[in-house]
Amino acid sequence: MIRSINKIDDYHMEYSVQMTFRESWNDDRLNYSSEGGRIKYLTLTETDKIWMPDLFFKNEKTGHFHDIILPNTYIRIFPNGDVLYSIRISLTLSCPMDLKLYPLDTQICELRMASYGWTTEDLLFKWKEEEPIQVTKKLHLPRFTLEKFETDDCASKTNTGEYSCLMVNLTFKREFSYYLIQYYIPCCMLVIVSWVSFWLDQYAVPARVALGVTTLLTMSTQNAGINQSLPPVSYTKAIDVWTGVCLTFVFGALLEFALVNYACRSDMQREKLKRRQRYDFESQVSYESGILVASASSASASPRHHHHHHDPTAPSTSDHHHPSHRPPQYYRHNSFGADHEGHFNDYASLVRETIENGVPTFAMRPLVPPYHEGGGGSDNNGGGGGGGGGNIGRPLNHHCEIHVQGHPSRSPCACFKTWLSKFPTRSKRIDVIARITFPLVFALFNICYWSAYISQEESGEGTTK
Repeated sequence: MIRSINKIDDYHMEYSVQMTFRESWNDDRLNYSSEGGRIKYLTLTETDKIWMPDLFFKNEKTGHFHDIILPNTYIRIFPNGDVLYSIRISLTLSCPMDLKLYPLDTQICELRMASYGWTTEDLLFKWKEEEPIQVTKKLHLPRFTLEKFETDDCASKTNTGEYSCLMVNLTFKREFSYYLIQYYIPCCMLVIVSWVSFWLDQYAVPARVALGVTTLLTMSTQNAGINQSLPPVSYTKAIDVWTGVCLTFVFGALLEFALVNYACRSDMQREKLKRRQRYDFESQVSYESGILVASASSASASPRHHHHHHDPTAPSTSDHHHPSHRPPQYYRHNSFGADHEGHFNDYASLVRETIENGVPTFAMRPLVPPYHEGGGGSDNNGGGGGGGGGNIGRPLNHHCEIHVQGHPSRSPCACFKTWLSKFPTRSKRIDVIARITFPLVFALFNICYWSAYISQEESGEGTTK
């Protein structure tokens, strides 16, 4: 009868049990008269007075008898020579375990009893037909559940002969709730806490480094504590896969910040270089615009000089075509902001308006030039025959075609790139990608992990005997 199971030690692969052991046999040398049924049996307390089977426990490590208050043992001898021997003992028995599915495993521990010196020709053990094994109803195990127990025969054959043996298989199912609270949930929380750094500012270096290092050290301590209670085995356990992947995620979050920090410094260097190029470019533009303004001023003064030395009633065609003979309003009414020679009047302001990210972008000419009022049909000073002033204020007679292309259906990759382009810096993009990638990969890992190990548990691959 199994009274209690004190512990099941995973590290030493053993379990402790307290039980009442009973065995009976017949010795015809002990027959006596029952005096008409008045004597049912005789009781002895000294076991060395009669013959006893040389039974021993094959997988025993340690054991002891109970002697408080008196020795917990007795022998009953019946009139027909039957002997019943009962004793309360505590044993620590070895239990080889396969921990590949730990802590989702089921273990089978054995209790083997055999004859030490008598062979099967002299002594043969057999189980009782009715209830050979009894288990107390109040049996309680802290981290296991006794699912079932079975009896079997384990006769062994050696060089000295064949020996009778009996065996009990105790099937223990590990309670997963304890490990879920102690191991899995804390590791999962540490992984999620490490993702908080993705939402912190990229310039908060002390906060992100402290968070990454703290979660990494905590995860390492948790992993060490788990392995400390388990034996060093040559195979990978289920808990090793879980803690290893969680540790990888935490370490990956710390490496992600290192990548973000590098990208941030690279972005700052590029921005600094762009500012320097922009400053140099604007300085050069300011210098060139000053020269252009001075040239435009000298050109506007030239027509007055010719007006005083030539007859206004006999204008020369070549004078009107020369840039120095054009009226000052020509420079103001030019639709494209440039004179006939192609020089911009306000070149500096045009360049400032067309600089994006430090790189000049040249504006496209409009398809239809804007119409300016007040231009008139001919130049008052130059007549209607020549000069560029006669066309000022009129739209150019050019045919234009406008082609509108419909928006094609965008692929998910194109939509993702468009959404990602909203973030200006590479460091910010890395953080945004990490916010999505890390949780998705961790969720995918959980699906694969629990599906694989739960299916193996149900198929009984982690059960050893």
